[in-house]
Amino acid sequence: MSRPLSQLESKLILHLEWEKQPTVTIKETMQILGCSYDHARQILHRLAQRQWLSPIAPGKYELIPADRGVHAFVDTNPFFIGSTLVKPYYFSFATAAYFYGLSTQAPATVYIATNAGRARHLLVRDKDFQIVVQPAYKFFGAVEVDAYGSRVLMADLEKTLVDCLDRPSFAGGVPEVAAMLWRGKDRFDRNRLTDYALRFKSQSLIQRLGYLIDTLHVPVGQPIRQKLIGHIGKNTSYLGQRERWNKSGEYNATWRIVDNVPRRELVSEIEVQ
Repeated sequence: MSRPLSQLESKLILHLEWEKQPTVTIKETMQILGCSYDHARQILHRLAQRQWLSPIAPGKYELIPADRGVHAFVDTNPFFIGSTLVKPYYFSFATAAYFYGLSTQAPATVYIATNAGRARHLLVRDKDFQIVVQPAYKFFGAVEVDAYGSRVLMADLEKTLVDCLDRPSFAGGVPEVAAMLWRGKDRFDRNRLTDYALRFKSQSLIQRLGYLIDTLHVPVGQPIRQKLIGHIGKNTSYLGQRERWNKSGEYNATWRIVDNVPRRELVSEIEVQ
């Protein structure tokens, strides 16, 4: 199948390929071609019909460059797609945990952290994406990685665990987060992990982390353990979500936390020494 281009369409495609710009919006098209909103929308629509572009989100299109040939294959890498959905961004939670091997369960949803806009769920090319909005003081710790051929931003190893401790529902639940801590115990930079956790200004996060470190016998050293204990405050927290595990459980006075997760579930994927 041929993919013919008009003069304006050719100008847009050549610009995108020259600038190595993988996506384009209506506003960007207006700026590149110096045309009106309606004209830009029409051009993008025609280019999509001719398979030079493919819709990703309302008003945003992926370039299908000439080197993909007449078959015009779209990029189905969820990391490439996710990187175009919101700015600024980085992948985190269960998505980053699986990428680093902290989790053995490939999540059905791709989790993307941002500090802009609103939280929302998107379905793009039959893949679920969850946009998670973090306040500015929690939005840090991203590194550039190669994710199956796409250069994208990913929470680093320690930030991945801290994000999961902060929002266990985006990580498969507390038992899965405990397994992440166990699998990464020899890989985490313990000082960085501690510093990241303290930057979240969350007593319940510190309590979960400290309690799991003790319960799973993760070697962190007494200085780090005491530093965490010094930031737990006076309130009592629950290890797991009360809506799922209720309020009953054993109280741990050191971390001021109620372990309401049955032990067989908490360590179901862990061999505690």
